[in-house]
Amino acid sequence: MPSSGDPGSLEFEKVTFSDARKALEETGPAANALPRKEEHWEEQRKEPSTSEPLSDEANAWMSELPAAVCPRQLALRYARIVNRLCKVWNEPSRCERLLDDLMIDRRGTRKGFPLVVANELATLRDHYDKLHHQGKSAWEHVEMGR
Repeated sequence: MPSSGDPGSLEFEKVTFSDARKALEETGPAANALPRKEEHWEEQRKEPSTSEPLSDEANAWMSELPAAVCPRQLALRYARIVNRLCKVWNEPSRCERLLDDLMIDRRGTRKGFPLVVANELATLRDHYDKLHHQGKSAWEHVEMGR
Protein backbone atom coordinates (compact mmCIF):
# COMPACT_ATOMS: atom_id res chain seq x y z
CA MET A 1 0.00 0.00 0.00
CA PRO A 2 1.49 3.40 -0.92
CA SER A 3 2.36 5.74 1.92
CA SER A 4 0.43 8.94 2.39
CA GLY A 5 3.36 10.95 0.99
CA ASP A 6 3.38 8.93 -2.24
CA PRO A 7 1.94 10.99 -5.14
CA GLY A 8 0.11 7.86 -6.41
CA SER A 9 -1.68 7.22 -3.13
CA LEU A 10 -5.36 7.79 -2.51
CA GLU A 11 -6.53 9.52 0.61
CA PHE A 12 -9.72 8.39 2.26
CA GLU A 13 -11.66 8.90 5.41
CA LYS A 14 -13.15 6.05 7.39
CA VAL A 15 -16.92 6.44 7.76
CA THR A 16 -19.75 4.28 8.99
CA PHE A 17 -21.95 2.43 6.54
CA SER A 18 -24.94 4.62 7.40
CA ASP A 19 -22.89 7.81 6.82
CA ALA A 20 -21.73 6.49 3.44
CA ARG A 21 -25.31 5.61 2.45
CA LYS A 22 -26.55 9.06 3.49
CA ALA A 23 -23.79 10.76 1.47
CA LEU A 24 -24.61 8.65 -1.59
CA GLU A 25 -28.33 9.43 -1.29
CA GLU A 26 -27.56 13.15 -1.04
CA THR A 27 -25.05 13.32 -3.90
CA GLY A 28 -25.45 10.13 -5.97
CA PRO A 29 -27.16 9.71 -9.34
CA ALA A 30 -30.61 9.25 -7.79
CA ALA A 31 -30.31 12.57 -5.94
CA ASN A 32 -29.64 14.42 -9.20
CA ALA A 33 -32.37 12.73 -11.22
CA LEU A 34 -35.37 14.92 -11.89
CA PRO A 35 -38.66 13.02 -11.67
CA ARG A 36 -41.19 13.41 -14.43
CA LYS A 37 -44.00 15.82 -13.57
CA GLU A 38 -46.58 13.07 -13.03
CA GLU A 39 -44.33 11.11 -10.68
CA HIS A 40 -44.78 11.91 -7.02
CA TRP A 41 -43.37 8.70 -5.61
CA GLU A 42 -43.80 9.40 -1.93
CA GLU A 43 -47.48 10.18 -2.42
CA GLN A 44 -48.06 7.09 -4.57
CA ARG A 45 -46.18 4.64 -2.35
CA LYS A 46 -48.37 2.33 -0.31
CA GLU A 47 -47.31 0.07 2.50
CA PRO A 48 -46.48 -3.45 1.25
CA SER A 49 -49.14 -5.23 3.21
CA THR A 50 -52.26 -7.22 2.67
CA SER A 51 -54.41 -4.14 3.33
CA GLU A 52 -55.80 -4.28 -0.22
CA PRO A 53 -57.33 -7.67 -0.92
CA LEU A 54 -57.29 -9.32 -4.31
CA SER A 55 -60.37 -8.14 -6.18
CA ASP A 56 -62.91 -10.55 -7.66
CA GLU A 57 -61.99 -9.22 -11.13
CA ALA A 58 -58.30 -9.92 -10.53
CA ASN A 59 -59.12 -13.39 -9.24
CA ALA A 60 -61.14 -14.10 -12.39
CA TRP A 61 -58.35 -12.65 -14.59
CA MET A 62 -55.77 -14.89 -12.93
CA SER A 63 -57.94 -17.96 -13.48
CA GLU A 64 -57.97 -17.22 -17.23
CA LEU A 65 -54.17 -17.05 -17.46
CA PRO A 66 -52.17 -20.15 -18.40
CA ALA A 67 -50.91 -21.85 -15.22
CA ALA A 68 -47.28 -21.28 -16.23
CA VAL A 69 -47.69 -17.48 -16.25
CA CYS A 70 -50.14 -16.96 -13.40
CA PRO A 71 -48.48 -14.62 -10.84
CA ARG A 72 -49.46 -16.46 -7.65
CA GLN A 73 -46.71 -15.10 -5.39
CA LEU A 74 -47.31 -11.58 -6.69
CA ALA A 75 -50.99 -11.95 -5.77
CA LEU A 76 -50.16 -13.28 -2.30
CA ARG A 77 -47.61 -10.59 -1.49
CA TYR A 78 -48.76 -7.60 -3.56
CA ALA A 79 -52.48 -7.96 -4.29
CA ARG A 80 -52.77 -4.26 -5.12
CA ILE A 81 -50.36 -4.73 -8.06
CA VAL A 82 -52.36 -7.66 -9.43
CA ASN A 83 -55.51 -5.55 -9.11
CA ARG A 84 -53.82 -2.80 -11.18
CA LEU A 85 -52.57 -5.28 -13.80
CA CYS A 86 -56.05 -6.71 -14.16
CA LYS A 87 -57.51 -3.24 -14.81
CA VAL A 88 -55.04 -2.41 -17.61
CA TRP A 89 -54.57 -5.89 -19.11
CA ASN A 90 -56.64 -5.07 -22.20
CA GLU A 91 -54.94 -1.70 -22.78
CA PRO A 92 -51.57 -2.63 -24.35
CA SER A 93 -49.71 0.65 -23.94
CA ARG A 94 -50.79 1.13 -20.32
CA CYS A 95 -50.20 -2.50 -19.40
CA GLU A 96 -46.75 -2.61 -21.01
CA ARG A 97 -45.83 0.61 -19.21
CA LEU A 98 -46.99 -0.78 -15.87
CA LEU A 99 -45.11 -4.05 -16.36
CA ASP A 100 -41.98 -2.14 -17.36
CA ASP A 101 -42.30 0.24 -14.41
CA LEU A 102 -42.54 -2.71 -12.06
CA MET A 103 -39.38 -4.26 -13.48
CA ILE A 104 -37.22 -1.16 -14.06
CA ASP A 105 -36.04 1.07 -11.22
CA ARG A 106 -36.26 4.55 -12.71
CA ARG A 107 -35.70 6.25 -9.34
CA GLY A 108 -32.56 4.40 -8.34
CA THR A 109 -33.86 3.80 -4.82
CA ARG A 110 -36.08 0.74 -5.01
CA LYS A 111 -35.22 -2.42 -3.13
CA GLY A 112 -36.76 -4.60 -5.81
CA PHE A 113 -39.07 -7.56 -5.57
CA PRO A 114 -38.19 -10.94 -4.13
CA LEU A 115 -36.70 -13.15 -6.86
CA VAL A 116 -39.79 -15.36 -7.17
CA VAL A 117 -42.00 -12.29 -7.72
CA ALA A 118 -39.54 -10.71 -10.18
CA ASN A 119 -39.51 -13.98 -12.15
CA GLU A 120 -43.31 -14.03 -12.25
CA LEU A 121 -43.37 -10.46 -13.53
CA ALA A 122 -40.80 -11.26 -16.24
CA THR A 123 -42.77 -14.34 -17.29
CA LEU A 124 -46.00 -12.35 -17.36
CA ARG A 125 -44.33 -9.60 -19.44
CA ASP A 126 -43.06 -12.16 -21.96
CA HIS A 127 -46.53 -13.75 -22.16
CA TYR A 128 -48.08 -10.30 -22.71
CA ASP A 129 -45.66 -9.56 -25.54
CA LYS A 130 -46.51 -12.83 -27.24
CA LEU A 131 -50.23 -12.04 -26.97
CA HIS A 132 -49.87 -8.58 -28.49
CA HIS A 133 -47.00 -9.02 -30.94
CA GLN A 134 -48.01 -11.92 -33.18
CA GLY A 135 -46.62 -14.62 -30.89
CA LYS A 136 -43.15 -13.05 -30.70
CA SER A 137 -41.22 -12.60 -27.48
CA ALA A 138 -40.11 -9.13 -26.42
CA TRP A 139 -36.63 -9.74 -27.86
CA GLU A 140 -37.96 -10.96 -31.20
CA HIS A 141 -40.28 -7.95 -31.37
CA VAL A 142 -37.38 -5.54 -30.71
CA GLU A 143 -35.20 -7.21 -33.36
CA MET A 144 -38.01 -6.96 -35.94
CA GLY A 145 -38.28 -3.21 -35.33
CA ARG A 146 -34.70 -2.59 -36.47
